Amino acid sequence: MRKRFLIIVIAVIAVLTIVLAFVINQELVNKHMYPQDALHEDSNLAVRGIVTSIEENYKAYGWDYHIYRFYILLNITEIVWIKEDLASWIEYSTENNTINDRNSIGIGYDNLDNPNLFIGQTVECKGHYISVTDLPGSFKINIAPTINGSYLQPMD
Repeated sequence: MRKRFLIIVIAVIAVLTIVLAFVINQELVNKHMYPQDALHEDSNLAVRGIVTSIEENYKAYGWDYHIYRFYILLNITEIVWIKEDLASWIEYSTENNTINDRNSIGIGYDNLDNPNLFIGQTVECKGHYISVTDLPGSFKINIAPTINGSYLQPMD
């Protein structure tokens, strides 16, 4: 009887330890995802482009990291709009459709829906572009419910 009780106690302790480890790990991962790690900004860049890749649960690094629900890479076909304060911080060309001398740009997508995109599709997006190098959202158009005016919509 005593041996049976001891086995049950050890099993309960083992299960509780596993559950506790899982909860702690989930908390550590979730704090780097939307909405816990949300940007609260205004949109400052809008582009049109062709989707060249789509990744789910993309981990972006800087001083810290952020896990985007989707990371979409675009070949820029048109710079639709750029806010004045951003225009003074980055190099861009509306003739060559380049931003910082590159014809491609990443989109960090944190909206809760599935964007339902495919490779080769033309899209327009508007969001917050961060022009400093040490943040997970740097050099990407960040799209999230907490970013005023941000969107991603297919053109075809």
